[in-house]
Amino acid sequence: MILLCLVLKITYAYTQPVPVELVMGHKNYYYQHSFSSNISKHSPYGFFHTSSILIPFDEKRENEIMSQSYITYKITEAISSGIGTIYVPVSRLRPSAFLQFFKQGRRTTVLIFPRVDLWRKPSVELMGFVEYAPAINNKLRLYTRIQFMTTWTFPEHNRSYQYLRLGLGYDKFQVGIAANYDEYGKAKETYRNYGCFIRYVFSSFGYKG
Repeated sequence: MILLCLVLKITYAYTQPVPVELVMGHKNYYYQHSFSSNISKHSPYGFFHTSSILIPFDEKRENEIMSQSYITYKITEAISSGIGTIYVPVSRLRPSAFLQFFKQGRRTTVLIFPRVDLWRKPSVELMGFVEYAPAINNKLRLYTRIQFMTTWTFPEHNRSYQYLRLGLGYDKFQVGIAANYDEYGKAKETYRNYGCFIRYVFSSFGYKG
């Protein structure tokens, strides 16, 4: 009960802006969101969560779900760490730890997110993105993003992806074209998905930076 109250306090009182994205492609639908929160404005402790789901049109492929939740600690303004859990259907729920570098500017945002399972045969993962959104005029921005992830249980490759976005942004809303490249297993079997994306960044709740 105490932990639940703590999570609710973090989630609703000091939640930073929450990006939500949906991709509608010729081979699948893809959805992802993430949010991070602080216990208080000046506390180094917080909470981070991200989830995604891939729904393929091919009936031979199953839906993919990924969900991660962490208690976090801010080391510097750009670097934080955390411990929590990750869920994927193949390995189910596992304890996990991460180290994150995050830097947001007026035009460019960079995230580097290495993660490891706290397990007897751990998987090691590197995820990140570079987002570039320069102003076109007073209302519109160009919106571009390169997002990547690779996971290994050494010496074998498990899962990787490269996601590309190109579009326009107005206030907290972005829309454009999307290209997703997903690789699986030791042979890195590749699936490609092309389509369009819709992205919206929900306002923060009580967060003042």
